[in-house]
This record gives sequence, structure tokens and C-alpha cells, in this order.
Amino acid sequence: MKHGLAPEQIVGWQGVSLRVPPDWSVTGFQGDAKEGYLRIDSPGTLVAEVRWAQAKKAVDVRKRLDDYLNMVERQAKKRKVPFTGRIKPSEDWQGALEFNYRADRKVRGFIRQCPHCRRVVIAQVSGDKDDAVVNVATQLLDTLQDHSEDGWWTWALLGLAMRLPERFVLVKSQVMSGYLMLQFRNRYTEVSVERWGLADVTLKRWTLEEWALQATEWKRIRAQHMLGEVERHPAVHLTGLRRSPTMWLRRKVERIVLRRPEEIRGVVWHCEPSNRIYSVRVERGTQELLEQIVASVQCH
Repeated sequence: MKHGLAPEQIVGWQGVSLRVPPDWSVTGFQGDAKEGYLRIDSPGTLVAEVRWAQAKKAVDVRKRLDDYLNMVERQAKKRKVPFTGRIKPSEDWQGALEFNYRADRKVRGFIRQCPHCRRVVIAQVSGDKDDAVVNVATQLLDTLQDHSEDGWWTWALLGLAMRLPERFVLVKSQVMSGYLMLQFRNRYTEVSVERWGLADVTLKRWTLEEWALQATEWKRIRAQHMLGEVERHPAVHLTGLRRSPTMWLRRKVERIVLRRPEEIRGVVWHCEPSNRIYSVRVERGTQELLEQIVASVQCH
């Protein structure tokens, strides 16, 4: 591809996804499915950004773009930086308005409203004066998806890439050095997906079985386990119930009155090629759901 780009790494957040080179990194993400922001940085000075807002009906995208560029221009004036920009119907992105502007950085992007999901998306690539912003933007933003075609969303960032039914809502996320956790909920079913780095260091002190049972959330669960594999990776398959006595009444109501499954199911596995440990845990969900999510994880 032009300029050595190979947009082969997928990044996904709240139903928005795009492909970027493998050495680009997510440096910012916030919001939810209704309104949010995603930023991916190159090792150099190029940056890709996506903003979205859910609408109930057709909106005037030209007005929204004018408002956005006016805000950028005001910010440039505060910094005493000259601002020039232009807007035109896009020839590269169907149904979009394309914009280019220059302040302290060069920027090319587009705004469009998806006719299917009605999301309004502003996507752009920015760089320094010597960066090939126009060509990079064409290559990267052409891969952008703002909704799912099959009812499953891609969640992919910081060494974790997986898919989940879009009915699940992100309720908690935790990012630490070497660790990422995303927790989702749909009605009474909870899904937790985790990724740990530096697996070789961890597995010098523990076996994978010991670590899964004693150093993860499974230590709080009365669990049964068996050794197995996930895509030829060594794995620990687990089922169990919460140890907390306060869960007894809740389990009884869910089992007898609401007829809900009470079991917790999960898999912890070691991916040697990526030197990471992954975990998927499903509470009050089916074995089929667990298997579908595990199969969707791209661990290397």
C-alpha cells in the first residue's frame, strides 16, 4: 500500500471500528454507543480520530460540520495560529462531506450520517506538514464501520480483540500497565473479558491452572475446572458459583422464580505467540455464548 501502510490491525469501540497499521496504538477512548470518541496514534506524528453521536432522525450534517470547524478555528485563533479550511462532497467516501483544514496541523476527514443506524460520524487523520495526510486518511478511513452487519460488535484495543452481541452494554472498563478488563451486561447476563501481558513472567511463578484459580476472579468462585485447549493454546475451563453467602437468596430467586441460569462459566488460556493470558467469563449465561465469544478472540 502507499507510504508503507498496512492497515491490518482492527480497532473497535462501541460499535465503531476501523483498521490501522499494527504499530499504531489506541491512546484515547470515551463515551458510549450514543456519543463517544476514539483516538489512535502512529509511532510518528499521524493521528486518527473518530467522533460519533446517535441521532433519531436525519440531521443537517453540513451544519454539524460547520459547527465543528468553527470550534476548531476558534481554538486556533486562541493559539494565534492561522486557520484555512474547505468542505466539499466526498469522492472517496459515499454520502459524506469531506473536509480539509490546516492550522498547526494538516487534517483531512469526513462527516456522514449512516442511513441504517443514523449515527453521525466525524472521522479524520491529522499530521505535521511533511506527513502524507491525504493518502493516509484515504486508506484508513475507507475501512471505518459505524454499525454491525450481523448483530455483533467488534471490541478491539490494547492487545484485546473480540466480538460480542450488540445487545451487551459496556458497564465497566479497567486499563492498567499490562492489564485490560472489559465488563458487559445484558439484562441479567454479565460477560467479563480480560487480557494480561508478560505471561512468561507470571508463569515462572505459577502454573496456568494455579494462577487461574488463585490469582483471578475465580478465587472468589466455588469452581470446578478441567485442563484443555483454546485454538491449540493451553487452557483452563471453569464452572462454578459465587462463594458469597449473600448470593444464596439471589440464586434461589433466579433459579426458581425467574428460571435463570445461575452457573458461572469461563476459560483462561495462555497465548504464547503474543505472551499474554486471556480470560472470558460469563455469569448467568449459556455455554454457547461463552464458546462464541472465546472463538471470536484474536489473541495473536
